[in-house]
Amino acid sequence: MNTEKIDISAVNLIKMLFIIGGLLALFYYGKTLIMPLLVAAIIAILLDIPVKKLKSLGLPNWLSITLSVLFMIVIFSLLFWLLSSQINNMAQDWSTIRDKATEKLNSLSQWANKSLNWDYQDYIENNKKLVKNAEDFAGAFLSSLMTLLSQSLIIFVYIILFLMQKQQFVNFFKKLFSDQKAISSLLKTAAKITKSYFVGKGKIMLFLFGIYYLGFMLGSVPYALFLALFAALFSIVPFVGNIIGGGVAVILSYLYAGSTPALIVIGVVSAAQLVENYVLTPWIIGDEINLNPFMTIFGIILFSALWGVVGAIIALPLIGVLKVIFDHTKNMEAYAYLLKKTD
Repeated sequence: MNTEKIDISAVNLIKMLFIIGGLLALFYYGKTLIMPLLVAAIIAILLDIPVKKLKSLGLPNWLSITLSVLFMIVIFSLLFWLLSSQINNMAQDWSTIRDKATEKLNSLSQWANKSLNWDYQDYIENNKKLVKNAEDFAGAFLSSLMTLLSQSLIIFVYIILFLMQKQQFVNFFKKLFSDQKAISSLLKTAAKITKSYFVGKGKIMLFLFGIYYLGFMLGSVPYALFLALFAALFSIVPFVGNIIGGGVAVILSYLYAGSTPALIVIGVVSAAQLVENYVLTPWIIGDEINLNPFMTIFGIILFSALWGVVGAIIALPLIGVLKVIFDHTKNMEAYAYLLKKTD
């Protein structure tokens, strides 16, 4: 019996594997160079919106760029001040939160031993270790944010250079490839995807913050402003961001104030997530990225492993841009199809 053979070029297959492996190695070992560059490019694409608006009002290019960059600095400064002030407030009460957390964990352990017949020995010492591990995790998270802030100066310089030399970069790609019409379409589509995704995410985060803060305040949840801001900001990380942000809000409210505030947080977060998933995301972001769910999850995990939280944040637009590149490249249609969401 003859078996039909698939015609695959071994040379092309080996080349593709080497390219993928080389890119992953480059992204991982060159992250201190590549990650700030990509973050700056994304921010520059977003700032191109107000730059174009100001130029349409008759302002010169340099002034439009200056005002847009100043606007960005003001927004990030206010956000950093708000976060740091709330973290300082929590830091002052951290010993109280830690003691209450240990107390609640000990109570839960006693209940489990009595009601569920768990043979949980030395739970007091183990619970202290659990709280200590939580403190270490929070410290590691803050450390990763400080690492990103330490690179803020070079990112700032990159942003200005990208905005000032935007046309030169566009002309470079047009000169690099013979089909200028195709490359122009590729660049416009990639920029549109990035703008639509992050502008839409920003609007959704503002909505979530308002709903969270209002609900937490009405429910007398402690540290309502910080928890609302933290949960809303973490929603920028696809899928797991809402779980982490909402989960931390629930845990802190329970440990500090008890079960009633924790239930209020669960109710508010759950209601907001339903509105976000079924109303806001389809309406505001729509199907601009239109990615395969499997490749979406895999891409987020991959970029998180490579670049941490920053990688998770920028994973979806990067994969969306990669799909656009495949769509505009001959003999890459199969890869574009793999990334595309199908009915």
